[in-house]
Amino acid sequence: MSKTTGLDREERLKCGVVSLAYDFGSHTGQLHLPDGHCCDMTGCIALFQGIDPEVTAIYTYSGDRADTAYRKSGTKWNALLPNKP
Repeated sequence: MSKTTGLDREERLKCGVVSLAYDFGSHTGQLHLPDGHCCDMTGCIALFQGIDPEVTAIYTYSGDRADTAYRKSGTKWNALLPNKP
């Protein structure tokens, strides 16, 4: 079990949440946010590390568009923004 911070997920992420999914086989998460929302990187990573400490990648979506990908390289997390047309 992960520790409870006393904050709900929207307070930790600093945004609304539509849904989330996690694949334990690939250690990859997906976070779907309402259109126009973006999440706090630290809160997002902490949320998925609470699900699986071995998480290596998280993909966020704002509405129906890809938003930010967070990828772990060694012990460091990097944020990758999608290509904009």
